[in-house]
Formats: sequence, C-alpha cells, structure tokens
Amino acid sequence: MIEAHIVNTQNRDLYGREFEEFLRRRHEYYAVANRWVPISDDGLELDPFDTPQATYMLGMLEGRVVTSARLMPTSLPNLVSEEFPHMCENIGLPRRNDWADWTRTYVLPEYRGVGSTGILGQMFCAVMEYCLEEGISHVGGVLQQYLLKRWLDMGWHVIPAGLPRVLSGDWCLVAYIEVDQRALETGRIHASVDRPLLVRKGAQRPFIAPSKRPHSEANP
Repeated sequence: MIEAHIVNTQNRDLYGREFEEFLRRRHEYYAVANRWVPISDDGLELDPFDTPQATYMLGMLEGRVVTSARLMPTSLPNLVSEEFPHMCENIGLPRRNDWADWTRTYVLPEYRGVGSTGILGQMFCAVMEYCLEEGISHVGGVLQQYLLKRWLDMGWHVIPAGLPRVLSGDWCLVAYIEVDQRALETGRIHASVDRPLLVRKGAQRPFIAPSKRPHSEANP
C-alpha cells in the first residue's frame, strides 16, 4: 500500500530526488505517452500551475514515486479557471478557498490495476483523506470521462460542472467531489484501504490559510 507524502514549498527540500522523479514521470505520461503537453528538453514536465501555492502528494511504494496528485485552491489561477472555464456552464466557475483543483495524477504502467482498486484507488483515498483533514469541501477538475465511473464506484457524490466535450481525442468533463467522512469511509472500503495513507514530514503549510477560513473556523 502506498504512502502519500505531502510536499509543498516549506518541506520540498526534504524530497529533492523524489520530486525530480515525480516531474520525470509526469513528462513520460503527459508529454511522451499522451502528447498532451510539449516535449521538454530536460525531461521534466512543469506547467504554469506549479506555483508556490501548489500542494503535491507523492505516492511512494518501495522507494519509488508510483502515483501522484497536485492540489490548488480554486480561488487562485488553476487549470480549469485558465483553460476550461467554458466547461463549467452548469455550476459556474468555482472561485473558493475551500474548493481544490486536482491535477497531475498518474500511475506507473506496471502498477495500473482495474477499476478503482489498486494504486489509483489508494491515491483517490489519500486525496480524500488530505482534503478532509485540511477543511476542503470539494475537490476535482477536468478529467477523462472514464474516471467519473471510478469516482462513482468509490461511493462518492460527484457534481458535474458542465457537459462532456472531446479534448485531444478523449471525452472529458469538469466535475467535483463532495468531501466528507462518509466519502472517505466508502472509498477506503472499495479500494481495500485499511489505514491512513498520508505522511507529513517537515514544515506543513495549511491548504487554506487561517485568515481565509470561514469565520466560524478561524475564530472558534
């Protein structure tokens, strides 16, 4: 079972090798295999949303980065707001500190399973676990349509932001998941996860700054 290490600007120096491995795996998946982004001369995949405000989850197994996720508050520029706002016609473009844009999730080919079980299901649970701990109410973004069924298989309440569209030859849509304890529990059952997956080393920056939390949370 993976360990999902939380990485941000305050503790990234603890993950030099692992973070470079993460960027190389991203390049192999997004640039080389799928041609969704340009090929990079240095073999690392970075985009405009790799900012100091991003939170990364590195799914580690036997010392390797086998899966990942990147989360960004929707109140800041993110993939949906900057490139796919037209795909949010049902609910409008989210612009909230407690809604997270979820991107850059992949699984190494030799670890890919079927359905929501296996490494991908574990990373789904890790994202839900992190969001619940950090006070995030919804998480999601633009995704290939087949992943929608995997979210539903986890027992999650999914909110489609708009209609599916063909992007780079695949049917995709923008959708968000409601974050709550029940969702974590049903996800863990479906993915056969029997323990917490998050690992926090070094300094941790809260996803939602205390000054930006709802009044009732910031001033208990």
